[in-house]
Amino acid sequence: MRWLFLGLTVLLLLASCVPSNQVRQVQGLSGPVNITFDRWGIPHIRALSSDMDVFFAQGYVHARDRLFQMELGRRVAQGRLSEILGSGAVEQDRFFRIWGFYRAAQASLPNHTEFTRRALEAYAAGVNQFIREGNLPLPFALLGFTPEPWTPTDTLAWGKLQSYDLGQVWQDEIDNSFILGKVGVEGFNDLRGEYPKGWPTILQPGDLRSDDERAEPGYPTPQPALSGATLLAMQKLAEFSETLRMAPRSPDHGSNNWVLSGSRTTSGKPLLANDPHLRLQNPALWYIADLQGPGYRAIGATIPGVPGVFLGRNDRVAWGATNVRPDVMDLFVLDLQGQSYRTPTGLVPLRLRQEVIRVRGANPVTLTVRESEYGPVISDLGRAFLRPGLTAGTAIASDNQAVAVRWTGLEPQDTTLDAYLGMNRARNAAEFREALRRYAAPMQNFVYADVDGNIGYFAPGWIPLRDWDGRFPASARLGQQWKGYVAFERLPQVVNPREGFVSSANNRVLPHGGPDISSYTTEVFRAQRIRDLILATPKASLEDMARWQGDTYSIIAREMLPGLLALQPQSQAARRLQDAVRGWDLQAELDSVGATAFAFYYREISRMLEDELELRYPPVPYTFVKTLREDGRWCRNAAAGIQNCAQFMAQALEKAGAELEHRLGPDPARWQWGRLHQATLPSPLASTPLIGGLFNRTLPTPGSMHTVNVANYNQDSFLHTSGASLRTLFDLADPDNSRIIYPMGQSADVFSSHFDNLLWLWRDKQYIPLSTRPANWGQTWTLELRP
Repeated sequence: MRWLFLGLTVLLLLASCVPSNQVRQVQGLSGPVNITFDRWGIPHIRALSSDMDVFFAQGYVHARDRLFQMELGRRVAQGRLSEILGSGAVEQDRFFRIWGFYRAAQASLPNHTEFTRRALEAYAAGVNQFIREGNLPLPFALLGFTPEPWTPTDTLAWGKLQSYDLGQVWQDEIDNSFILGKVGVEGFNDLRGEYPKGWPTILQPGDLRSDDERAEPGYPTPQPALSGATLLAMQKLAEFSETLRMAPRSPDHGSNNWVLSGSRTTSGKPLLANDPHLRLQNPALWYIADLQGPGYRAIGATIPGVPGVFLGRNDRVAWGATNVRPDVMDLFVLDLQGQSYRTPTGLVPLRLRQEVIRVRGANPVTLTVRESEYGPVISDLGRAFLRPGLTAGTAIASDNQAVAVRWTGLEPQDTTLDAYLGMNRARNAAEFREALRRYAAPMQNFVYADVDGNIGYFAPGWIPLRDWDGRFPASARLGQQWKGYVAFERLPQVVNPREGFVSSANNRVLPHGGPDISSYTTEVFRAQRIRDLILATPKASLEDMARWQGDTYSIIAREMLPGLLALQPQSQAARRLQDAVRGWDLQAELDSVGATAFAFYYREISRMLEDELELRYPPVPYTFVKTLREDGRWCRNAAAGIQNCAQFMAQALEKAGAELEHRLGPDPARWQWGRLHQATLPSPLASTPLIGGLFNRTLPTPGSMHTVNVANYNQDSFLHTSGASLRTLFDLADPDNSRIIYPMGQSADVFSSHFDNLLWLWRDKQYIPLSTRPANWGQTWTLELRP
């Protein structure tokens, strides 16, 4: 009987989701707004009276389809998840309260332009209109609470959370200190040194206006300033921070974009492509929207919780972005005396404040947060992990060292949303570039194209000027401080480059011959493949661009296979693995046997630094290739009796063959990549009794870690965890011929037809139209909002 009742409930919910034309009377509009939802659930918003009505309607539809996602996002940034989830979220709340994202958002709000502040108010009014109507998504009923009104600060705090995920490099200073202590300066420079010569950079020598555009000079590598106890505490904190991530921190993960001038296209007008790589999530980060008002027009990928378009186009310009990952976070070692820290001019007292974390079903938790002139003291939380029950900031007065963090995203002058809304309204390259002056964090590689035929590249954002090696912690005792930021005019940028194209794939930005601004030092393979594809196609079409985005050719496999094929297998399992890759076309498609065999071999090669650094799968893919080619030091393992790379590869082959057959059996016909490599998109509601399983999605996927169609996976489970969170293709000859796709769908409602209707299209490298033309929308229904 219970199952019959559940089945009837599901049918009623499905019936209630059948769309029909609707009219809503709302508060806060200056005139009527017509919203047409197309066959894919994309809202096409048309406001005649005011551009602010566009943002009101955007807030309304975001809340309609993704309110619970927005609620979770702002609560994460606020450090208030424990109020709805209970004691299991307390440590996460501690983390974000100490960093102070919400306080930073409050401080930055007055510094935004009037247009942005009005847009934030209008957007919040639209969200709150939906909340007042009372038709809240199912998760609110399951958790038994009603959301508070949305505010502009909620939007900015949610934006800082996204910025943190893409810009965090503070853990690198912990890793670098550990690596330096383990393998010395020579070993550190081999692992974290210069970008390899001969591999592609984003800008070419002819793109630079002068040598002044280069980053500040490097400095000698110092010894770590962290004590053993502090380093251990910070390592524990870094481990915890990884569980909170929405974007992979590993430098071999990232994004792709490229733009071709009309001289390189079949239409004679530019083409632009972008696919940002993030953790696969359910619901998706992105939400497609078409926004039009009297003076504002933009269409593309939006983020629920934020007004405007992040990655997209208007009727004249298009843009895409990948992560630069400059060093914009610094750890500052504080030598303590009581609750003060030493500086060259004397002791400076720490500022203390109390935070109360309310916990569902438990007593509140009081947290003391310590702050310095540099920023919050984050080592307190790390020490709390080492000493359970410790209240961070109060019971550690006997410690003689602490660590504070400074990050550009916490600065009150962060006006990045100004830049995005300015890009949305730009009419040409000069206006686009001018909008980017307001950009702070996270620094991005923006590619640009317009209908007049211009293309360009811009890397806006704040890069601190410092007089020490920023890869390691600084010292308050020595008076080390940021000296300002690299001037906007000196940041990398070019309009109409000589080659007729620009491409980026988280590789080095500036040409070889000097320092760079990016901390990606070993990501070379995707960048090389994209460049090869572009140069091999004198005149490219939009279909070529789509094919390149879906490309699964593995250059790292091409580099490693000669060594693998030269080995003499000792077991039948190893011989079968070697035979599987012998005729492999290097494509990681669903039916590929070679991709599976190579993945098991690469898994063992990835253990190369395990004996030196106690790490499995460290993010140094090019270093693996270089070491094997040169018979380098990292192959050797005295404890295991391995004296050279030939022995290391032979052992890796034997182990890989045994593990492969243990997992999939001895028959290579059962080794198809899609049987092993599967994308997992878990929902926050996965643990909900009875219905939790309805929300999760799993499906076989092509691609691999170093292919253009990135499909990063856990090397123990082989589950695909991050990759192309979005794919966009822009045709500047006919902007309405542009295309877009992302995994899952527009709605977070599992009973909606738009919950996961884009997922398999995304997997199969297909697209939907990104068009303002009604003829491209398919079956539609309308929602009219009236004041």
